[in-house]
Amino acid sequence: MRVTSVESTELFTGTPEKPLQVVVVRVEHIPGRPVLLTVEGPGVRSIGEHRATAGEDGTVRAEVPVSAERLAPGDRRNITVTVEDAGAGRLLHHAAEFTAAEPGWTMFMVSHFHYDPVWWNTQAAYTETWDTADDPASSGLPARTFDSRGQSGMSLVRAHCDLARRDPLYTFVLAEVDYLKPYWDAFPEERAFLRQLIRSGRVEIMGGTYNEPNTNLTGAEATVRNALYGDGFQRRIMGAAPETAWQLDAFGHDPQFPGLMADAGITSSSWARGPFHQWGPTLSVFGEEPRDPGRMQFPAEFNWIAPSGRGLLTAYMVNHYGAGWAIDNAPALPEAEAAAFRLFQGLKKVALTRNVLLPVGGDYAPPCRWATGIHRDWNERYVWPRFVSGIPRDFFAAVRAELAAEGRTASPQTRDMNPVYTGKDVSYIDTKQAQRYGETLLADAEAWATLASLVTGHPYPDAALDKAWRQLVYGAHHDAITGSESDQVYVDLLTGWRELYDLARAVHADATDALAREVVPLPGGAPDLVVFNSATWRRRDVLTVDDPGGLVPLDLTGLPLPAVREDGRLRVVVPDVPGLGLKALSLADGSVPGWAPGEGLTIRNEFYEVTVDPARGGGVCGLRRLAEGGRELLRAGEIGNELVVQEEYSRHPRFGEGPWHLTPTGTTAARSRDVTADVEVEHSPAGSRITVRGDLELFRYTQRLTLWTGVDRLDVTTSIDGYDGADRLIRVRWPSDVQGGLPVHEVADAVIGRGFGFVEVDSERFPWTLDNPANTWFGLGSTARIAVHDDTGRLLGQRAVGVAELIHADWDSAGELGTPLAAALVRA
Repeated sequence: MRVTSVESTELFTGTPEKPLQVVVVRVEHIPGRPVLLTVEGPGVRSIGEHRATAGEDGTVRAEVPVSAERLAPGDRRNITVTVEDAGAGRLLHHAAEFTAAEPGWTMFMVSHFHYDPVWWNTQAAYTETWDTADDPASSGLPARTFDSRGQSGMSLVRAHCDLARRDPLYTFVLAEVDYLKPYWDAFPEERAFLRQLIRSGRVEIMGGTYNEPNTNLTGAEATVRNALYGDGFQRRIMGAAPETAWQLDAFGHDPQFPGLMADAGITSSSWARGPFHQWGPTLSVFGEEPRDPGRMQFPAEFNWIAPSGRGLLTAYMVNHYGAGWAIDNAPALPEAEAAAFRLFQGLKKVALTRNVLLPVGGDYAPPCRWATGIHRDWNERYVWPRFVSGIPRDFFAAVRAELAAEGRTASPQTRDMNPVYTGKDVSYIDTKQAQRYGETLLADAEAWATLASLVTGHPYPDAALDKAWRQLVYGAHHDAITGSESDQVYVDLLTGWRELYDLARAVHADATDALAREVVPLPGGAPDLVVFNSATWRRRDVLTVDDPGGLVPLDLTGLPLPAVREDGRLRVVVPDVPGLGLKALSLADGSVPGWAPGEGLTIRNEFYEVTVDPARGGGVCGLRRLAEGGRELLRAGEIGNELVVQEEYSRHPRFGEGPWHLTPTGTTAARSRDVTADVEVEHSPAGSRITVRGDLELFRYTQRLTLWTGVDRLDVTTSIDGYDGADRLIRVRWPSDVQGGLPVHEVADAVIGRGFGFVEVDSERFPWTLDNPANTWFGLGSTARIAVHDDTGRLLGQRAVGVAELIHADWDSAGELGTPLAAALVRA
């Protein structure tokens, strides 16, 4: 007879009020022979005699409950384990160390499935009932190999509901409207049962949003509408009360998101991606051993505070949203319980209170077959830790209650919960431009339609606006606007963005025309140009309109406004249009000149002076802010507007993933400063511009820098022609001379500074160096745009078909940042 190990566990029996900590003793003994075990030490004693019998392999594993009432968690004591052979009367004493554990812990097993209607398949295909989801009707099922493409949305909702019918302990989460609404509409006979589950707290309708949007790539209004459409359906149609922003898979989070959701009535959030990159602190890099979550700098639960000052109590999913799915592959209940306990031991290390959230599910996951079995069996054996089938509302209530009882508060976290998948911000640029341009146009159209209805009695286009907003909200999904979808989904999304554009354009034109006719014609009966400014501040800016043919726009004194004719359009510098207002301009007979050739390598307006160097690729060698005594804004000796081309891996060398990563090899293929470029300077009454043309052999490039008369902004565009489509990262570099400055980024309705990303590295050796490679809003009020074309002039992206072909001549305005001025031409 020999004691092989003594372990003081985190398990407790007894009662919640008087818990007894379990000490596990392993003994080698004669098979079938019983032993009696006792434990004793300073402040530690076993309760009664514990009797166990050796199994067929000659080992005894005994769970001995002990009382340690005078010890605090973490206290250690030397103990003696006494083992008596009940048949032979032999005694054995074994010295060991006892560590007091903490009772009162609960792990909430939240059953869920994550659903992407625009990932590898279309929403139409995902909502067909083309299969039947696996169902844990029997605990004797063999281990399942999870295939995220194997379940449709309809089948998954039905499978989770069916298990809830059979098992009164089963609780689960339903979240996104893009599968909830099709199920609700297709199966009206299921509505009463779902409402019953909601009322009894067995299902929680999550999210408060239509889907899991990528709010880093949209504006604040798109986030607000996502909440309105999601909450509206979940609360007003289904009768639910969503409380938690359930944003499992969103690729990083707009820092203003928690504030916007708090304003929408949401009180908590939970998600898996963000502060520790795509797989969290324990699974950071494929192929490595799981890491200790204790390396986190803050607890898993915290108050996530937006720049607005509002925030949400947040539970970060340390082991990702698929953490609990490992339980499902256990061959039997004991193994499933052991897997759950291992997950608990890791997650509790970073829990803020004695409550742990374990998401049990994954992409398109059927119900886990062991969740309720663990709930029943585990809690019959142990009082702490409790493993319960629960919903997030239960978890957050427990966290808040414990904090209140102890007089504590969750730590405020204002950090930027980014980045995840750096390439998502720069790949498939047409999806981002289509979504953002559609959002800007639609918001403007809605504003003008509202004013037209109030001022003129013009019919309000509620149906058109509603359909357009739904298309926009749908396209904001984290697998849509980011470009991480398959080709068939991409084409399907383009039709939605096209419809959004058509609807918004029609509403915009109709509303502005109605408003324009309310204020013109002016005396004299001549045609008038009515200019609309949808921004909330007074603006002097450039308006692009179709050439009215032989007519010149005039200012209020009757003099021609600064204008230039190009490509059948007029670019007119319009002064002082009121915020969210309009200005009527008279048109008179006359002609508008085009661009005229100029001399030298420098252009200037009232605000800036720009000089380029043909010998260094036409890069900007001087950028002076004239209003500040001629201050030079570029670092000495550096070149601005420089193109840098770097080689990339075809897929991420560590993670094996695709174009939603940036994957530079650290090798620079070409720089524009190393070639000689042709430079052309032109002038017009509307302003001056420099056109740079160069050839890097990999492709030809054209860069245009424009200073408009009286406009405090430098406009910069770059076009690339003849690109061969190889995997390369093309950057436009501006080495600004700003001491201690940070790149400034727009985030919803706020602006934040972010650290620089170090791009000229090998992403295999340094996978986390590209934290901030793009999306910088240039200083000085400038705008920037880049387009890639082939030899025929067709716009290229990483797709053969792009939104450029869908919106035709409006591509130029679609590529611009900010809110453009609009106009309506009214003839007497």
